[in-house]
Amino acid sequence: MYELLPLAISAIAVLITFLYASWQDIKTRTVLTTTWYPAAVIGGIAALYFWYQQFLHPSALSASILATSVIVCIMMWVFAKAGMFGWADAKAMILLAATVPVTPFAIWIVPSLALSTLLNAGVIALLIPLALLIQNILRRQKAPFWLMCSGMPVSGDTITRHFGFVAEEITDGDEITREFLPASSSVRALKKSSALSIRNLREYPEKYANELDLYRRAGNVWITYGIPFMIPITIGYILALFGYSLSDAILMILLG
Repeated sequence: MYELLPLAISAIAVLITFLYASWQDIKTRTVLTTTWYPAAVIGGIAALYFWYQQFLHPSALSASILATSVIVCIMMWVFAKAGMFGWADAKAMILLAATVPVTPFAIWIVPSLALSTLLNAGVIALLIPLALLIQNILRRQKAPFWLMCSGMPVSGDTITRHFGFVAEEITDGDEITREFLPASSSVRALKKSSALSIRNLREYPEKYANELDLYRRAGNVWITYGIPFMIPITIGYILALFGYSLSDAILMILLG
């Protein structure tokens, strides 16, 4: 019991950090690097103590949890480096994998708390496209299916208040014309300075004054919604912390 007490302190520190990071993610879709430092120090000390106790009494289970935690850390770094995962989200998962290898509040989740958190977050994140699709159908919006599941139309006057990418190519001639862009356009916009990036529109209004004026005159503009993924990660962490696995629950329902 007492060997798990440091992990309980670490788990609470990580939870507080995740909640604060989620608040930042909602507000700006960015998380300050210094956000992770306090929990990293507290959790690092707790994790060292935990693994010291495990090495005194080694087992196959402990070895598998350690291996999985290391794999999660490496995997998150590689995904973030390749642009497949946000750096803030990757840092959150690396922090969790390194400082809270198992949950101190429930029966151990195998193979690791971090992987269970990631699976829970993935299940929760999959509900967002469904919610957007239902919302767009109820509002009788029309767009390609991928965009119905990942975006929404917003007012051109307030486009900079949102997060994500412009999903239409709007041109100004004798009259304003528009054409939906392919799903890959958002990925391309991530890698270069582009008027499709709403962050660029917000941070450099002088540079993109013509585009902003065009979007205002166009009325509503379709955008892909920038999901604050720290929210699913935090919810997934809370569930995993108390022994709940959404993926296992879904499998149980499907298999009867």
